Amino acid sequence: MFIGVHEHERHSRQRVAIDVELEMGYPADGFSKGIYKNVGCYETLVGNIKNLSKKGHVVLVETFADQIADIALDDRRVITASVTVEKLDVFPDCDAVGTTIKKYREKVT
Repeated sequence: MFIGVHEHERHSRQRVAIDVELEMGYPADGFSKGIYKNVGCYETLVGNIKNLSKKGHVVLVETFADQIADIALDDRRVITASVTVEKLDVFPDCDAVGTTIKKYREKVT
């Protein structure tokens, strides 16, 4: 994807690693009964993240992680979304650089 603050990053794709950890409420009827309505759809989430990455240049990894967390929180079952985005090929002497954003569902009163 196109990500970063430098001019050359606007014109050259970069590899990124994305890790998403979701906290979901435990449903009253459990997970073991094969009831799919109780779990999120990873395929949908990954597809939405891929679509987001294709929308154009993103200046900050923090912005991209924040947008992914918002997508995850669109699922009302998700309580907390922790998203790590890392650029993989920035420095030759380290594996990756990036950030983790953690967002919580706002409580409805």
